[in-house]
Amino acid sequence: MYPLRMTRSLAVAAGVAALALPSAASAASLTVSPQKPCYSSGEAVNLLGTGFSPFGTVNITRDGTPLPGRSDLETDANGAFNGVLTLFQARGSQAKTYAATDATDSTLTASTQITVSAPRVGLKPANGAPGRLMTITARGFATGPTLWAHVTRGVSKRNLKIGRLRGACGGLKTRKRLLPRDAPLGVYRIQFDTFRRLKPSRPVQDRYTITVTGRA
Repeated sequence: MYPLRMTRSLAVAAGVAALALPSAASAASLTVSPQKPCYSSGEAVNLLGTGFSPFGTVNITRDGTPLPGRSDLETDANGAFNGVLTLFQARGSQAKTYAATDATDSTLTASTQITVSAPRVGLKPANGAPGRLMTITARGFATGPTLWAHVTRGVSKRNLKIGRLRGACGGLKTRKRLLPRDAPLGVYRIQFDTFRRLKPSRPVQDRYTITVTGRA
């Protein structure tokens, strides 16, 4: 649920490495790239560390707990590492503290705090005529700047622009008609994300299913 992948840095030439200060002489640091005030659950970020033991191992924790699965990264000749971290948040928003601790020298440690928000969309009214205006409330789409709805039924596809997302974590509230008044009977699947074209594997999204049945 919290995959962490290793991206190796190229080792520097021996002559340059000899000029580098020992890792213990400088404070360790931990940063996230890209740097944003808020991230969506499902986003992948680079976890960058410097100032650790060369050719060593660094243990990564989240709020003091090791990450499930792999939670360690290897450092290069300069005591640096670059890991890819996939963020997760089940609901709402939460500030999380990620820390890196050198496996050889525990005094070499650094941390960074980031805010992660779960992407969610609310639709009201839930039931009614297919062409009804719906109040759409969205939050947690920090991959913005625009929220899109991709409506599919069988091979039929429509891409609808919902509106501009606001705030650090990407939210909006607006009214839109997701289905036409004469929508054929059947099951419609709607994927909300921040891209103009539909791609079912988008890591940041929310989905709904709307069924149009016969009328009395």
